[in-house]
Amino acid sequence: MRTVGFSGKSGCGKSYRALSVAAEYNLKLIVDDGLLIYDGKVLAGKSAKKERHPYASTLRAIFNDDNHANEVADAIKKSGEDSILILGTSERMVNLIAERIGVAPVDKHIHIEDVANDEEIKKANEMRLRYGKHVIPVPTFEIKRTFSGYLLDPLTSIKKLADGFVDKNAPKERTIVRPQYGYRGDFEISDTVLCQIAKYETKRIEGVHDVLKTVYYHNNGGNEIRVDVSLVYGVDIKKVCTAIQSRVIKAIDDVSFIYIDNVTVNVIKLQKIEI
Repeated sequence: MRTVGFSGKSGCGKSYRALSVAAEYNLKLIVDDGLLIYDGKVLAGKSAKKERHPYASTLRAIFNDDNHANEVADAIKKSGEDSILILGTSERMVNLIAERIGVAPVDKHIHIEDVANDEEIKKANEMRLRYGKHVIPVPTFEIKRTFSGYLLDPLTSIKKLADGFVDKNAPKERTIVRPQYGYRGDFEISDTVLCQIAKYETKRIEGVHDVLKTVYYHNNGGNEIRVDVSLVYGVDIKKVCTAIQSRVIKAIDDVSFIYIDNVTVNVIKLQKIEI
């Protein structure tokens, strides 16, 4: 499997140009925002643009859900194709997606700046910010099956909004959708959300009786989390604490792309479990 990555910031025009890039490099499969696309058809997946909130949309786009990832991985194998283009906001995101859906590591990475000039990127970003519309690189009649009830338009309709944005010679058709969560520019992940992720992942570790408190804070420019726990009496305390640190750092990095520099685990008490 040949894997090519295509990255750029949200709203820079990646999805609009995905088909052209795929055609240039003879890539048959495209992964974009949670969907697996082949020859203008959605083979598998669920679009991140169907999520109600930006955070949920991010999780969907990186295939955080195992069932979602496995569905797309199976569809890739059944397709019999040996090349794929993966879209993401960064090289890191593309690499994560490739790992989650079980394809070969990225052997070539293309940035939006490689295929679009500053003016084109600016125009695409203005379209996103002003109208809150996103492009999906499949025809309108195909995407209607999964976007029933959404705002749908063939891409040519936006020529009325921004003359010169549409490339008449570009291959295939694209569709514009407005996600349920709309678009309000950049969004932030609150400290509370990071603490909730840390709490959830810590509770899943064997030997943890309860999570008493989680705190996120900045320390000398770094991101740190403190987790206060009660452990089951008799467990290997060092082993459990190390597991908590590793799991919290990985989970937050996977779902939010925020790197946690340090996780401090405080064992407040040991709880005997009655058998």
